[in-house]
Amino acid sequence: MRRETMVYVGLDVHKEFCQACVIDRSGRVISNERFSSTQEELDEFLDQFKNAKFVLESTGIWEFIYEGIENRGFEAVLAHPLKVRAIAEARVKTDKVDAETLAQLLRADLIPRSWVPSKDMRDLRQLVRQRAYLVRQSTSLKNRMHAELLRRGVRRPDGMLKPFSQKHIAWMRSLNIPTVGSCLNCLESVQAQIEELNTTLLDEFHRRPDAQLIATIPGIGYYSALLIHAEIDDISRFPNPEKLSAYSGLVPTVSQSASSVHYGGVSKEGSAYLRWILTEAVYSHIRFNPDSRLSKFHARIARRRGKQKATSATARKLAHIIYWMLVRREQYQSHGSNPRRETCTI
Repeated sequence: MRRETMVYVGLDVHKEFCQACVIDRSGRVISNERFSSTQEELDEFLDQFKNAKFVLESTGIWEFIYEGIENRGFEAVLAHPLKVRAIAEARVKTDKVDAETLAQLLRADLIPRSWVPSKDMRDLRQLVRQRAYLVRQSTSLKNRMHAELLRRGVRRPDGMLKPFSQKHIAWMRSLNIPTVGSCLNCLESVQAQIEELNTTLLDEFHRRPDAQLIATIPGIGYYSALLIHAEIDDISRFPNPEKLSAYSGLVPTVSQSASSVHYGGVSKEGSAYLRWILTEAVYSHIRFNPDSRLSKFHARIARRRGKQKATSATARKLAHIIYWMLVRREQYQSHGSNPRRETCTI
């Protein structure tokens, strides 16, 4: 039987099940039940509602639950898990309590919301993140083979300068070491998948103007540009470049007690992928464009505070540059310019 009046539903989503608390307009709990985290049981649960608003946290397997609710025409809110806990940290914490807390906050319109990318952007994120995963697997396999050869006291022959070139791989196979041969087979499979994914991502790059704009920065190729674009999504959701830096986890932590203020390392909150690719982009940019203002900024900070802090500061500066490029729809300018004159800044 469908519920006709408006209700508020808090969903505490787990890998195996969802705890669902339903409350009415007055905050009275109507039900607090559990169903399996499957499409079939989600559909069965949603069948009982006609007018309802839903809330779930942006953790774990939220996407298919969110899409299932959205496809039914219901309003769904994605809650920021850390901010929800800051607002309503319960002394007694159970799945039922968590679900009811979410429902009550939704009824009071107190849910701190997480950004929900479009389906197209979510799909792009999965593609670029999958490539990052495959590259990490490739690196892990290479390191494993290198360690195995060192363990056996085997050294690469003189003149074979490029690791994992065709000549190098043929030599490793000729050693007839089972563990190395197994890793080589895995490596070939992973690299084939990377090449296939590269073709798909290059097509994606050609149809995305924001990514093409980001790629005008020296040292940022099509893949890095796509990853930055996918993690940022709509630049207008950030009111200023500092908010983008904070989302990248590149702003310093601050600890204040009375008149004493201590600045620590970067917060590392927000998108780990964006923080990683911006840091990698700094290294590439310095190598490809050593005379730009961004490279000189890195060198200046490195002399005073060391390379690690200089790289973090430059990555934060790069986030500012990308922000103004996307807002002003301008290509990268290595000499820098003034955003107050409607251009990007360095």
